[in-house]
Amino acid sequence: MADVLRGRTAGMDHLAQAMPKAASGAGAFVTVRGPAGAGKSALLRASAVQAEGMGAVVLRASGAPDERDWDLGVADQLRPVPAGFVVIVVDDLQWADESSVRWLVDVAARALVVAAVRDGEPGSEIELPGTVVRLRPVSPGGWSRRRLADCLRRQPEPVRGVAKAIAVLGDQAETGLITELAGLDDISAVVRTLRSLGIVVPRGNPRFADPAVPDAVLATMTTSEHETWHTAAAAVLFDRGHPAEDVADHLVATRSVLDGWAIEVLRAAADTALRRGKRPIALSYLRRVVSAPGPDRAALLVDLAVAECATDSVLALQHLSYAVQMYESCRDRAAAVLRMPIAALGASLPLARDVISDVERDVRRLGDPGLSLRIEARMRYAGHTDLTELTDSTRRLAELGPEPETTGGGLGPEPEKTGRAELLSVLAFCAALVSRTSAEDVAALADRLPGHLPPGAGQADEMTRLLVMTLCAADAPLNAATWTDQALLRVDKALVAAHRGDVAEARLLTREVIEHGVVVGSDAMLALAVVALKVQDEQLTECLLSSSPAEADNPCTALVFEVLRGANAVTRGDAWGGLCRLTDAGRQLDQAGWRNVVLFPWRTTAVRLYQQFGDIGAAVLLAEEDHERAVEWGAPAGVGRTLRVLGGLTEGARGVDLLHAAADVLSTSADRLELARTHLALGLRLRVRCEQTAATHLRRCHDIAAGCGDQRLVRQAAAHLRGEVRRAELTRTERRVVVLAAAGRSNQEIAHALAVSTRAVEKHLTSSYRKLGVLRRVDLAGALNHLV
Repeated sequence: MADVLRGRTAGMDHLAQAMPKAASGAGAFVTVRGPAGAGKSALLRASAVQAEGMGAVVLRASGAPDERDWDLGVADQLRPVPAGFVVIVVDDLQWADESSVRWLVDVAARALVVAAVRDGEPGSEIELPGTVVRLRPVSPGGWSRRRLADCLRRQPEPVRGVAKAIAVLGDQAETGLITELAGLDDISAVVRTLRSLGIVVPRGNPRFADPAVPDAVLATMTTSEHETWHTAAAAVLFDRGHPAEDVADHLVATRSVLDGWAIEVLRAAADTALRRGKRPIALSYLRRVVSAPGPDRAALLVDLAVAECATDSVLALQHLSYAVQMYESCRDRAAAVLRMPIAALGASLPLARDVISDVERDVRRLGDPGLSLRIEARMRYAGHTDLTELTDSTRRLAELGPEPETTGGGLGPEPEKTGRAELLSVLAFCAALVSRTSAEDVAALADRLPGHLPPGAGQADEMTRLLVMTLCAADAPLNAATWTDQALLRVDKALVAAHRGDVAEARLLTREVIEHGVVVGSDAMLALAVVALKVQDEQLTECLLSSSPAEADNPCTALVFEVLRGANAVTRGDAWGGLCRLTDAGRQLDQAGWRNVVLFPWRTTAVRLYQQFGDIGAAVLLAEEDHERAVEWGAPAGVGRTLRVLGGLTEGARGVDLLHAAADVLSTSADRLELARTHLALGLRLRVRCEQTAATHLRRCHDIAAGCGDQRLVRQAAAHLRGEVRRAELTRTERRVVVLAAAGRSNQEIAHALAVSTRAVEKHLTSSYRKLGVLRRVDLAGALNHLV
């Protein structure tokens, strides 16, 4: 009972004092007042239990809204009253008829009457004699929705109207808006009633005391009322100049035909939501706009399609298809296609072909070379997941010549220059995927194109990402790294870092992307998956897989993630299941034309697993196949890696020669990590034949791996060097950062002490970890003791 009466002990004390008087024959009238849910009924039950424990005869009754006109209805529940120690407990006395109230007042002369009155209800203003116990309002969150709804239905219309206005306005509820929406001149008296009921906060703007209340209020409204109130709320907020998002929240709750101002408000609100990264909210606004017929329906469908690209590219293409069919002008149809992020066009080749092919044919008839080239670029990208289309794109690139013109010419060169640069960006990307041309030629072309793309975010960023992927596939990430920071997004920087062998930087950038929000866009997902394949970091792979959707819109991107899942299964102990999964996905990538061995090095993992299972024949066949494709493409990173794998499978001097050949090729590669792995393989192979030469290779591996930030490779090399590892020297700034970090200072404190940014501190620490060969902050102090 103490738990039941928590917060109501003062009221129980009043009743306890009245009990002995009633036992001696003296009557009393005690009224317990409070809003609904304040605990009046619990207090009455507790007093009844106490009275029975003292030997009293307890009589119970309760008022009901439908019985207020029933003469002596409550009294008839209690009569006759016996002589002696009697306690009468009456709940909801505000609904009792007048005759019963008078009878109870008379009985209180010889018995203890304890009555509960619910404040705010009709009849609660009743005047009663004796002691009044007031219970403080408590949160109505424990009430049932039915109980709240019943309470509100019993209120007069102005009270219900103000409650509905508060519920509909939500966070925008303030006295002026509530008054206007409810259609009243003054709501002060009504608000007092709602506060006495305990469902509105005691002070300030009228707001509900508990989140359960607005649900109960809205439950009392019909569908028609919802429509009417939200439409009125949108109009009031719009007239008062509230932000478009506030108005739009009410418009999406309606289903009526939208006025012109409402359509513009929803479009403006969607644009704001997209800029703030609130894509689901933006989609709700745009879908509401599209649901209403109107002259701008085609443009609205394009708006919706563009917003949907990041979450459902297939649905976006469907909406784009509807919009294109509605436009009469060829230029309008072309503009609609060009507004779509190019990555969305790779979600479904048949659907994209249906959308673009007619537009492409009509644009050619216009005689606009620049526009025609831009549309062709989209059509070519749409086919980048199909081997036949990729092969045709490679042929198209060859037709343009070994050094295709990128500047345009004639009158009005800018549109044609842009179109040519976009088409060449897509064709170079397709050529890199299928890998049947020269990596050197493709890289040279990709390196020339960024300066010919239009500046600014959006489609220029998309083309830049294709070029970054192309350069990484051709083992030319340093070319991309020389572009300005403004031209590269964080995803692109991670991709470049991974193909330079900078594991620590790639890992850091990828985690920043994931931690700053859900990875969206199939092109960004593909880039991060390629990073994870290159870095081979278990935690990073787990993080990426858990933060990305199970199925990507782009079918080939989905296969790359399937390769990642296979590799992840291997690290978790399911070697055979992981091997089957990654080889199946890898073969499907081959069939789709995604054959680049630099971007998709799945065969290297498969070869290692076949070795572990003792199937050397399968391992050799796969390694030779990988090497043939690497040679055909010609990128040093791919050729060197496949030579290293073949060298590891080949016994005797021939195997050593292959490893030396791998080291020679990789010495010209940007991928320093592959070179470190090759030096490790040489060091381990030469330990028996030439220990000094082996140690040289192991030290070389250690130093390169430390610079790359691959601590696992550092530890492997160090384990075989028997303490001969040389630590790289720290710069003066790195030493100061390490000393402060070892002393327990946070990154922010270090940044403040050295007057640099926290990002600079993170970079210095990352570099210091590599040089010192440590993994954690707690290891810094010990590493410092070993520095000369």
